[in-house]
Amino acid sequence: MYKSKWISLLICGIGLSLAGCDVVGTTPEPVPTPMPVESPGVRAEANLVPAEDMVLSFAIAGRVGEVLVEEGDVVLTGDPLARLDDTQPLDAQVVSAERAVLQAQQNLEDLRENADLVSAQARAALVRSRQERVEAERAWDAVDNDDFRADLDDARIDMEKAEDELDDAEEDLADYQDLDEDHPTREAAEDDLEQAQQAYAEAVWALEDLQNRYDLAAAQLRLAEEALTDAERRSQETEEGPHPDDLALAEASLSEAQAQLAAAQAAREEATLVAPFDGRVLRMELQVGQLVSPVSTALVLADTSQWYLETNDLTEDEVVRINPDEPVSIHFDALPGKTFSGEVESISEYFVEQFGDITYVVRIRLLDSEESLRWGMTAEVAFAE
Repeated sequence: MYKSKWISLLICGIGLSLAGCDVVGTTPEPVPTPMPVESPGVRAEANLVPAEDMVLSFAIAGRVGEVLVEEGDVVLTGDPLARLDDTQPLDAQVVSAERAVLQAQQNLEDLRENADLVSAQARAALVRSRQERVEAERAWDAVDNDDFRADLDDARIDMEKAEDELDDAEEDLADYQDLDEDHPTREAAEDDLEQAQQAYAEAVWALEDLQNRYDLAAAQLRLAEEALTDAERRSQETEEGPHPDDLALAEASLSEAQAQLAAAQAAREEATLVAPFDGRVLRMELQVGQLVSPVSTALVLADTSQWYLETNDLTEDEVVRINPDEPVSIHFDALPGKTFSGEVESISEYFVEQFGDITYVVRIRLLDSEESLRWGMTAEVAFAE
């Protein structure tokens, strides 16, 4: 690293001529003023870099099936550089996804084309719902009256009476449990208990039947009213096209199918390495049959249509002495005796701390070039002040 140095020359010649003379009356010689040495300007070491460069790798693992370029080849953006082998599963996924997209598109088109049919079906469903509510109201009227409620009360009373008679029959039989099983009195008591049990069961069934008819009529009326409300809403929503829920579902299905197709296509595209920008292949690491992964280098691509020099040698005291677009004189170590010209492209806003110094990266555009220049070459750059 070259640093500017000030060479200070402090030469003070004080000649006192005393050779045999008296001090009194002598005149001292004038002392010359030191002349400052001009600053050589800001100098730094820099390295040659291309306008853009990138280390390329496959996004997925696989075996290299085809290498389409060689070192030194010039490529354009989007040009295929290499391909992985055995991409049939990826191709099959793309075909399947394409079919799913076509099906989803067809479903959406059918839904829109059948809007009139759907609307007519919704109106028919509305009419049926209205009729069902009429029938439910009739069934409710048959139980929502004083006569039916009286029947319910009578059935409840009959059940309670049958329950009391059952209790009495059980008590009577308990009184004759000590008699022989074939004793007429005991057999009569057992018959009475069996009849009481049957009567009680029939009374319970009669009450439950009436209560169920009442509850069922009430439930059917509520259901008919809710169904009618839903039918009215659906009929109104389909008057001007497909039902919003059906349309939203069909559109969502199409979007999902399209996303799956895009993912399948992206996966297939990842099997082909393409050039992200115009440039030249400066390093090739691929061979046919080689196993690669996303962490392995495939090749290095660089845009050498314009060369730059970068230096991070400039300290905070030096960087303030240069400006963008400022001319720069360049001498490459590998090309002694040749001077190249450049200009300051950019000066970094952020600093780098190295070896205790605060330094900044400066990028210099090379204004003239030649075939012998290579990426990474070292040069001394001198900034004009």
